[in-house]
Amino acid sequence: MLNKNVHMRDQVTNRIEMIMQEGRFSLMHQLEEFSIAVLLVAVFLVGVGF
Repeated sequence: MLNKNVHMRDQVTNRIEMIMQEGRFSLMHQLEEFSIAVLLVAVFLVGVGF
């Protein structure tokens, strides 16, 4: 019974860590897309400037 409780606690902890990692990767993905968009706009503006 004690081992089962510890196992359930580990499962919940692992699930929370997975959710946190997903959130972090999602944030990094959004940041990456935003930086690519800014880079494309900058290249376009430089191209129009010349």
